[in-house]
Amino acid sequence: MSQLKAVFTGSVVADPEARTAGASNLVEFPVYINHTKKNKDTGDYEKTGDVSKVKVTLWRELADNTDVKKGDLVEISATLIEKEFTKKDGTTGRQIQTDWVESVVTKFRKDAEDDGAF
Repeated sequence: MSQLKAVFTGSVVADPEARTAGASNLVEFPVYINHTKKNKDTGDYEKTGDVSKVKVTLWRELADNTDVKKGDLVEISATLIEKEFTKKDGTTGRQIQTDWVESVVTKFRKDAEDDGAF
C-alpha cells in the first residue's frame, strides 16, 4: 500500500467549519503554504511566490479537541490525496486534501489586537 505522508506548515485562511458525517464529528479548514527558498548570498529564506493549498479534514478526537482558528500558523502531519471536484461553474477541478491527519500543532497565533500578517 502506497501513501503520500507529509509534514507541512501553513496558515489557516478561513474559519474552520464543524459538521457531522454519520456518527462522526469533523472539522474542515483550508491551509495555504507560502513556499520559501534559501538565498545563497544572504543565507536568508525568501518567499518564492508559490503557494500550495491543502483542504484539511480532522475526524473524531482531533475534530473534538481542536482549537484551530483563522490566522493560525499550524504544522500538520498527515497523509495526502489529490481529489477531483466540481466547481460552482460546473467545470472539474483538482485539490490536495488530507486523507488522514495524525497531528495538528498551532505554531503561532496572532493576538486579538494584532492585525499584522505573518
